[in-house]
Amino acid sequence: MDYQEVVKKSFVLIGYGAAGKWEGDWVYPIPSLWDRAASFIGEEGVDKIVGVCLPPRSDHYFYICGIELDSVDFNKIGEDMVLHTFPEQKYVVFTHRGNTDQIPATYGKIWREFDRKGYRIKAGMPEIESVRTDLFGKEESNEYEMEIWIPVE
Repeated sequence: MDYQEVVKKSFVLIGYGAAGKWEGDWVYPIPSLWDRAASFIGEEGVDKIVGVCLPPRSDHYFYICGIELDSVDFNKIGEDMVLHTFPEQKYVVFTHRGNTDQIPATYGKIWREFDRKGYRIKAGMPEIESVRTDLFGKEESNEYEMEIWIPVE
């Protein structure tokens, strides 16, 4: 599985968030948060939707799905939205390609590669999922791509 190491600058994320849990093939409430975050598509400067999972590789987590901002803009925060800032961090970046129902299988491959290479998750940092807005509506096609960023020490 191909991947690259990247240092991501600090960023602000606004969007919709909820506590969740992994239950085999079901990842509550991630799909509904992505549906809500799709409301950002078409806004000026929005070319991707970003999901953040805290903590990474956990069966119980807090998930936020929305858009990145360069700085805090309280005017963009609507009702029921959350805002979180994240510091600069080194990540290992993987790409899922294909139907979204195969994302759990991609994560299985990622964790095997991650463990095989001896990477360690950086505590307190988010796992990031990023999708270009032009791929919305193509979730069941082979065109669909999602970047998956895992924070490392």
